[in-house]
Amino acid sequence: MADAKSLIDPRASLLGGDFDRMFNRMMRGWPVNWPEMAPSAEPRPLRVFDHVPKAEVKENDKGYCVSVELPGLDEKDVKVQIDDDVLTISGEKKLEQSDDKTHYSERSYGSFTRAFTLPSDTNREAIAARFKNGVLSLEIPKAAQPRAQVKQVEIKSA
Repeated sequence: MADAKSLIDPRASLLGGDFDRMFNRMMRGWPVNWPEMAPSAEPRPLRVFDHVPKAEVKENDKGYCVSVELPGLDEKDVKVQIDDDVLTISGEKKLEQSDDKTHYSERSYGSFTRAFTLPSDTNREAIAARFKNGVLSLEIPKAAQPRAQVKQVEIKSA
């Protein structure tokens, strides 16, 4: 029969203190900051941007569109640079300072960088960037291609 505490707190153990102590010892090294699971751990952010922001690249007749998901960021937190044929998107999501004690966090903080090689047919001078609802969109127009001119080549006898 379940005791009243386990109905209120589903993490409460029917086996009592021995099992709880063993479980807490095992969980101490894990990056979880619930006080009852890791009593000696100091609250800290769990993740530093250990991933690359998700991107989508599309092409149409006029050019390319690169969209990058950057949730929780503002345009002031993001930088876009072009160096020769490399487009680099970088930025930082800073940890929000608070007097509250954090017990658990799955939020990501820190710096990120994402780079793309631009195709040779792009007009690098006309790239435009927009930032809306946590998505950075880059419009990269194609350069006007010179029309091939037909030229007759004279053949001479040897």
